[in-house]
Amino acid sequence: MIVLLTGDDQFAIRQKLEQYKSELDPQWLEFCYHRFPASALEQAISAARTPSLSGGKRLVVVEDCNLKQWGDAQLESFQQLAQVPDSTTLVFMATNVDKRLKIYKHLIKYGQCFELSLIPPWRTDLIEEAIATQAKRMKLRLPKDAIEYLAEAIGNDMIRVASELCKLATHANGQSIHLTEVQSLIPCQTQSNLQLAEAVRNGESEAVVRLIDELLARSEPVMVMVATLLTQFRTWLWVKSAISSGIKNNTEIAQICNVGNPNRLYYLRQEVATMPIKSLIRAVTKLVDLEMSIKQGYVNANSILPFLLVITRLFQPVHSK
Repeated sequence: MIVLLTGDDQFAIRQKLEQYKSELDPQWLEFCYHRFPASALEQAISAARTPSLSGGKRLVVVEDCNLKQWGDAQLESFQQLAQVPDSTTLVFMATNVDKRLKIYKHLIKYGQCFELSLIPPWRTDLIEEAIATQAKRMKLRLPKDAIEYLAEAIGNDMIRVASELCKLATHANGQSIHLTEVQSLIPCQTQSNLQLAEAVRNGESEAVVRLIDELLARSEPVMVMVATLLTQFRTWLWVKSAISSGIKNNTEIAQICNVGNPNRLYYLRQEVATMPIKSLIRAVTKLVDLEMSIKQGYVNANSILPFLLVITRLFQPVHSK
């Protein structure tokens, strides 16, 4: 079997690899499980073509592939994929791939592609569903309000979700666990990021500077900061747009805007009341651009402040001379 695992959900990718690894004979693991860098493609394919010494299954993993680093020579090597025995699982791992590439099209002739992407941070409904599914798998009984809190406290970091659920399962020891216990064991690290979003929304430049300093001082990842801001501003934009279009029913607005709890609309209405929709559109656009720049390595922790101050100024009152 030949597989291409692509996406940024490292937890889901790790789970998939563990699934393949569990199919190997543990006594022959050292001889049946191989990992290669993308630069060692020839060796990886050669290992995949070689039958397992144990007579059982073999797992060969090629890491950090984006397919663009391979040319005609590697494309020729891919002709050997047809010779990979059914007992071998050959896995190519890539953060993202260009499906227009010849080498990609050739690869999927012999195998299948699994796209494992992180749940968007603003899809709290899907995050809650993933947490509930993982908890059920671990036989951990969590009430709905605890699941909602975990989705807010952790976000779409499924690796941390798994770690924190293990902690809760150990604490619960087979018993039900309540929201207050969950809150005491797992602090909400997004709280300061939400405070940052509020400061930006209110046009409070000094507060923005202070909060960013505090967040960076405790080594808060820049991507987490920006993801939280983007989630919050998208929600404000969607709610403002829905209200502006004449929708009055809170349940309907909550459904359209992916707000899990319709009761939250009471507060969201107040928050967006004085926010110009044009400023919200520009803020979301700039935050999307900022997120992409961080992912591409153009912006780091030391240069994020000027970008956020520009967005903050969008919500400062204009004083006429």
